[in-house]
Order: sequence, then structure tokens, then C-alpha cells
Amino acid sequence: MLRLVNSERLGRLLRQDDWETLGTSTTDLIIKAAKQGRFDEVELLARYSISEGKALHDLMCDWIWDILTKTAEKHGEGAVYELCRATQETWMMRRTWKALLRMSVEERVYVSTEIIRSHRCGPRQDGTIEIIEEKDRYSIKMDPCGSGGRMRRGDPIDGTPSRLGPPYNFGSTKKAYPWSWNEKNVPYYCVHCAVNEILPIEWGGYPLWVTGYSEDAFEPCYWHFYKDPSLIPDFYFERLGFRKKDLVKRRTVC
Repeated sequence: MLRLVNSERLGRLLRQDDWETLGTSTTDLIIKAAKQGRFDEVELLARYSISEGKALHDLMCDWIWDILTKTAEKHGEGAVYELCRATQETWMMRRTWKALLRMSVEERVYVSTEIIRSHRCGPRQDGTIEIIEEKDRYSIKMDPCGSGGRMRRGDPIDGTPSRLGPPYNFGSTKKAYPWSWNEKNVPYYCVHCAVNEILPIEWGGYPLWVTGYSEDAFEPCYWHFYKDPSLIPDFYFERLGFRKKDLVKRRTVC
């Protein structure tokens, strides 16, 4: 029998089914309840499914930032970039880049929006984002981003503070580097977004999207998708240590 119980320890609902159904996916329970017309249960389970994935998602993000902080403390800040680059340029980013390169800009926005929705963005951490179309670009607005934004601001749902202070004390760049958009005080976790731009520039001459990062944690973050690479402002290349001139013309596929 399905039971959703308010857990005082967790501060949220927790499934406490009978043992024989405890391993059934929440998605399957939603489908079954919908087919049987139990729509109040459908709504309850749908809302529960958001919080169900929160603990593991947030733990992994916090853990990554902590690992990168320990890496910087032991091996220097350059090691943070080396670690991010070494892990992003292999199976993950190169495979993704090749697939996205074959898509239209609109298709890239659809795929990226799906990723960002699942990334728990928005004040309720339920994937709420805003898509903005302008003359030269599409933008995904995250307020906050479900990882770096949440960790920088603190988590009102869990009642935990910013990861920049105690008890976490996760680190940020002490200097400005090309791999931190030539800014200091960029959380080590957020460096991977700069690497997501650097690698496609090296491989194909331009970033598939650029990050609208603000030093103010309470400002939204953005992913900007320009409708043509030639429309990407020089600034987005220069902050990473590149010159736009001649780069965009390459358009090569590695």
C-alpha cells in the first residue's frame, strides 16, 4: 500500500510503502493511479517525484564542488581547470558537441531546456525556467541554476546556507583566469561552464552556447544560444583568452 509521510527529519514527504511495492518506481505508480482515475494521488505523486530526486542531485553537486575545493587546496587552482578539462573533453563533452553540432540552433535549445528542467532550476527547485527569444539569440534563464546558483545562494527548501560559508566553506578562484571567464571569485564548481565553452571553441571555432554568469549569486544565470556563430559578441571569446577573428570561420568537425 502506498503511503506518503511527512518526515520531520527530512522536512519533506517520504514514501513508506509496504515492502513489496517499495521498489516500484514513482513513475509507474503515477501511471497506474491515472489509469484507475485516482487523480488526487496522481497530483500528490507528481509533486513527490520532484523532491524524490532532490537529495541525490544536490548531494552530487555539493560533492563535486567540495572535491574541486580540496583539489585547489592541495594542488593549486590550475589543477581545478585541468581536472574539469580532463573529464569534460573525453566521452562527455566531445560526444555531446558532435551531436549538437548536427542540430539546428532551435533543436539545441530544446535539448538543453530538457537538461536544465531536470537540473532542478527555479525557486521551487522543480525545473522552472524561462525561454527568451531575441533578434539574435535564444536564452535559457535560470533563477537560480539548480546547482551553482542553489549552492551559492543557499537552499531555502532544505534550510541550508550558502556553500561559500560554514559549515561547507567551498572555494572560489582567488585570481582571474581564462577558464573562469577572466573573473576572480568564481566558484570552482562553476568553472565547468567555462570549459563547456572553451572546448567547442578549440574544436570548431565557436561555443555552441555562452554562459551569462553574474558575480551576484542572487542574479539569474543564462545560457545564450546565438542564431548564427557570427552574431556571438567578441566579448564571449575574449573573456576566455581567444580572439573571435578567424575562429568562427573554421567551423571544423573533429
